[in-house]
Amino acid sequence: MRKIVFSLLVILAGSGLLHGQTVLKGCISNVPDSISEAKIAFLRGQGLAVKEVVPLKKGCFDLNWSHEEKGIFIFYIDGSHTFDFVISQGTVEVEGDYNNLLSAKVNGPGNEEFTAFKTFISQKPEEEAIRSHLMAIENKDLREFLMPQMLPFTGSDNVYWLRAHFWDYTNLESATTLINPFFQKNRELYFDQVLGHDSDTIIYHLEWLFSQPMHVDVKRTLVSAATYHYETSKFMGEDEVFVWLVNAFYKTGFADWVSNEDMVDIKAKADGLASEIIGNPAPRFEFNTRANPKYGWKEGQRIRLDEVKSPITILYFWDSTCGHCKKETPKLKKFYDEYKDKGVEVLTLTLEAEFDSWNKYITEHELDWICGYEEDLSRPNFIWYYYIPATPKKLILDKDKRIIAKNLDAETTLRTFIDDYLAGKIKP
Repeated sequence: MRKIVFSLLVILAGSGLLHGQTVLKGCISNVPDSISEAKIAFLRGQGLAVKEVVPLKKGCFDLNWSHEEKGIFIFYIDGSHTFDFVISQGTVEVEGDYNNLLSAKVNGPGNEEFTAFKTFISQKPEEEAIRSHLMAIENKDLREFLMPQMLPFTGSDNVYWLRAHFWDYTNLESATTLINPFFQKNRELYFDQVLGHDSDTIIYHLEWLFSQPMHVDVKRTLVSAATYHYETSKFMGEDEVFVWLVNAFYKTGFADWVSNEDMVDIKAKADGLASEIIGNPAPRFEFNTRANPKYGWKEGQRIRLDEVKSPITILYFWDSTCGHCKKETPKLKKFYDEYKDKGVEVLTLTLEAEFDSWNKYITEHELDWICGYEEDLSRPNFIWYYYIPATPKKLILDKDKRIIAKNLDAETTLRTFIDDYLAGKIKP
């Protein structure tokens, strides 16, 4: 069971929808004449974000709260003069001394319960007691903000159950969720750990999540966070989730916060990655090859991908002048020398348009695998079909030229994968 640690700095945000007029008023005594305003803020990351600037006249204020967000906020004059309080439907009255703001008195819906909660937490109760206390809070705005810190774990921490109930304590229909620090923390946990790393499973649960009633800005935030997470994921195959997100939300016009320039790049990347999803057939293409005695190919002969006959083919996109390629290519050559008699073929394809340095590198390093290139980049070629933002890049194909893995390290994960695949431990 997850051990939850509470602190006042982690619970300064709110939850709820605006149903009626909310008024904030009060006076802070002994405010220096040089101070003409205060701020109402909430936590964002490691800092504060200002939601409202409050004009002060001799330390007093009176304003209507016009924002949709409710819950726990920070009344902030400067770093040494702050206090937290609840904004909920109704009137909030504040009385305090500038020289001792932490003892400010706040009257208004939810504030008495918030004070009781802080006293309760200071006693370091057990988690079940905390859960019971939170669920008994009567003020809806306060309760909806505090509840998401209690993830709905079962006694057995069943991950399948958790995936379906992870958001049970979060009001996804409330705009306040956007300023709740637990929302940021929980969505990172959801993507990083709860959903796992099987792309089909992830997509299944994301489809379900986004079909639920949800505030449009909460949905935008979740879509944006998920897109960034799966676009930058280091787990093999999760780029399929990125492609699904782009097709579902960016190509349909939902992601209207993205600039036209960025949208073009996102769609182009998704289209490129869509052609190389693990489990799909590799896009077919033709290429020119150096003379290859093993296959009987002549210098410059035009070859089709299907003519490479091997139980496993490694497509290696590279550039002889690329610094990373110069590190990875010798490792791949060593791997090839050990595995070429075990049913592994390597087809290298250079992205270069001039071939002097490429030919020199091949000769000097005795690269006896298939060395392919494209002599006329204006016609359809492998660059048209594959997403290659940087080199080197690897795709591992089975005997039918279906993609079974990608971008594995030649010294570590590639060896393990090929050994397991040849041993029948990885099923096609």
